[in-house]
Amino acid sequence: MADNRNEIVRKMAELMRSGATMLDKSCPLCGAPLFKLRSGEIICPIHGPVRIVKSESEVVEILTDAVLDELEDFAARRIHEILTSLKSGDSPSEEQSLRSLMQWLRVLKYARATKKSSQKEQ
Repeated sequence: MADNRNEIVRKMAELMRSGATMLDKSCPLCGAPLFKLRSGEIICPIHGPVRIVKSESEVVEILTDAVLDELEDFAARRIHEILTSLKSGDSPSEEQSLRSLMQWLRVLKYARATKKSSQKEQ
């Protein structure tokens, strides 16, 4: 526990030495003080980049982006699993695997299109 605390203090000291400014706000996840880099980016010494929200709509926007990222990642993993199964010959039904593959490709395409559309609106 003390080693972990020392590591956090070390990271905060590094941030300040690099010119970051400690803010009067804390990370909503862990309570550590937030820092503003010279680039303007806000970061937590534990979690990395943090986005400070000012409205409920921004919270919804961030959650939506996170869900779409997770969906995209999950779909890509499923596609990889199906392709691996097809290549190795472990697939019980090639026809069913190809149908599943097409469905996951549609999910991936939809998630990416939705993310792209959402980013344009921002």
